[in-house]
Amino acid sequence: MAVAPSVLSAQGKKEPRRPKLAAGADTNDARAYYDFAMDKLTKESEDAADALYWATRLEPMFADAYYARRIALMLSDTRRLQRYWNGDRRAIEEMRPIDSLMYKALTINPFLPRRLDKKLFDALIDDFVHHSGTNSEIDLRYEIDRITQSWPPASRAWLMYGDGFNREALALYGQAVNRDKKSVSLRIDRARVYFNMNMPDSALADLTVALDEVRKAEKKDLIFIYQSQAFIEHSVAVVYQALGKNDAAKEAFGRALQEDLSYYPAHMQLSFMALEAKDTTTSLAELDLATQLRGDDPGAQYLHAFTLMLAGKLAEAQPHIKKAMELDPVYAAPKYLNAVVSESAGFDDEAVAGYKDFLKAAPRNDPRRAAAEAHLAKLTKTPPGGDR
Repeated sequence: MAVAPSVLSAQGKKEPRRPKLAAGADTNDARAYYDFAMDKLTKESEDAADALYWATRLEPMFADAYYARRIALMLSDTRRLQRYWNGDRRAIEEMRPIDSLMYKALTINPFLPRRLDKKLFDALIDDFVHHSGTNSEIDLRYEIDRITQSWPPASRAWLMYGDGFNREALALYGQAVNRDKKSVSLRIDRARVYFNMNMPDSALADLTVALDEVRKAEKKDLIFIYQSQAFIEHSVAVVYQALGKNDAAKEAFGRALQEDLSYYPAHMQLSFMALEAKDTTTSLAELDLATQLRGDDPGAQYLHAFTLMLAGKLAEAQPHIKKAMELDPVYAAPKYLNAVVSESAGFDDEAVAGYKDFLKAAPRNDPRRAAAEAHLAKLTKTPPGGDR
C-alpha cells in the first residue's frame, strides 16, 4: 500500500513490514500492535519498532506508541545508543529522526509516563556485562547496583521512577531540587510524577518555577524543545484543565502561541476546548491554523473535517477528509466521514464503497461500526452483517 512521504518522514524513510499478530488478534487495532511490541521490546526491538509504527498509523494520536517506538528504535542498536548516551555528535545527529518521535508524543500528551526510558539504561548495562569477559556476572551486576546507589539524587530518582516507585522518586527529586533549585529539567521531571500521581497543584508549582527559569535564559537555542516556554505553557494548560480551570488553561495555551506561533499543538488543544464548549466557530478557526502549520498531520486533518461536518459544512470538510486519507491510507476514522459525506450528497454507490472501506479498516471495538453497518444495510437493502 502506498503511503504519503510525510507519514514516513518522522519515522524512517522505508515503511516497515506489518508484523503478524497472534491468531485472533485484531489487525486493525492500534492497541494490539502496541501490546505485541511491549512483549518484544527488549529482545526483539526491531520487530517491536515495526509494530509500533503500525500502531501510530492506525491511530495517529496514540502518544504512547510514538514514545515506545523511539525506545524500540534506540534499543535496536546498543552501540549507537552508547555513543548517543555519551553525547557523541554523530550519534545524536543519527538519532534526530528518532528523537522527533518523542516530540510528537509529548505534544499529544505532555505528561506521558516515560517509564520505558529505564529500558535504555538496562540495555546498556546488559551490553556492558555481556562484553565484560567476567566469570561472575552476578558479582558484576551487584557491583553496578552498589555504584548506582551512590549516584546523585536526580539520577536515582530517574531510576526509581522507571521502576515504578513514584513516592521514592519524589523524595529523591526533592533532594535534587534542593541542590539545584533553578534546574528546568528537574522541575519538569518532578511535575510529571506529581501529575501522574494526581497531585496537579504540586505539578503546577514546579512548572511555574520552570517557566520563570526558561524566561530568564538568554540562549534559547540551548533549551530542548520539550523544555521550551511553549511546551511548558502547554503543560501548565493541561494542569489547569485537570483542575477545572478552563479560562486559565486557554490563557496558558495563548501564551504558548505568543512564544512560538508555529507551536501547532496549542491550536489543536484550543480547538478541542472550543468544541467541548460547542463553539464550532472558534474550533474551526484554531483548526484552520493548525492544519496550515502542519498539513502533514492526518489526525489534525480528520479533526478539521469532523468539526466542519458538525457545523454543517460538508463540502468544506471533503478536502480535509481526502487529505487525511491520502496521508494515512490505513487510518479508519476519515473513511467513515468520507462515506457519510457521500451519502449526504446522494452518491449512494460511493457511500456503499466508503462504508465497506471503513468496516474493512476499523477495529472491532470501533463505536462507529454499528452505525456504518446500519447505513450500509439501508443503502444495499440487506440486513446488517448480511451478505454484501
